[in-house]
Amino acid sequence: MSNLPAELVPCLARRLVAAHQNGHTVSADPFDVNNITRAQAFDIQKLVVAELAVPVSGWKVAALPDGEVIFAPILESRLFKSPASLPPSVYGLGGVECEVAFRFAREPVSCNGKFSREDIVEVIEGALVAIEVVNSRWTSAFSTPRNAMIADLLSNGGLVVGPVNANWRDIPFDMLSAKLNVNGNTACQTEGGNPQKDLIGLLTSLANELINQGIVLAAGTIVTTGSYTGFATAKPGDHLRADIQFFEQASAIFEQFNTKRDTYALR
Repeated sequence: MSNLPAELVPCLARRLVAAHQNGHTVSADPFDVNNITRAQAFDIQKLVVAELAVPVSGWKVAALPDGEVIFAPILESRLFKSPASLPPSVYGLGGVECEVAFRFAREPVSCNGKFSREDIVEVIEGALVAIEVVNSRWTSAFSTPRNAMIADLLSNGGLVVGPVNANWRDIPFDMLSAKLNVNGNTACQTEGGNPQKDLIGLLTSLANELINQGIVLAAGTIVTTGSYTGFATAKPGDHLRADIQFFEQASAIFEQFNTKRDTYALR
């Protein structure tokens, strides 16, 4: 794989910003999209967030099979409290996943510049069920290469969060049953927990990656840790409900498309 020419990094960032602002997808040369390096992907991500100038209220994080941690910010304008009514400008392609997220009560503190599991555990307010809305600003949609997804905020369209469970420490996150319902029907159901298994380890890795960049997990930050149920899609008018053992549910409605109000077309 060749590297994407450096001068195209700010160009692609500007086009992604425009996509966030006007709803048009980014049509880029397949060679460019396929040759974004991991470092360039994160550079584009940072440029997009800076140009949008919307506060960051959360993060999504995942660990790849080789152990590498990838992550992206969730903008304040894309974080919703359950029950939520979401316009097409948020849900776009309509991807949905049922997840467990964590809310931080305060910023973690470390004595040596590196966070331990204990440093993270002691500042977690609680855990909660979340519906992640998955969307893509690229015309290649859900077939977009991973680095291009990272550049596009890891394809985050929005996050709907349920009530916080403060009694989270004894929950067996690696053995939970989970269900995603669409219009009262089971779209996905699993037993056995998140494939990531060690969610606290994932949070710790994220905190250390961010602090190396001078970014802190401030009080109130929400971090979502990946799908329990796998990927599903929903359409305008659908009612969604995420249920995970030991938690209160989260729910959302995908509003019908209104051509007079919405400028985003479903693709």
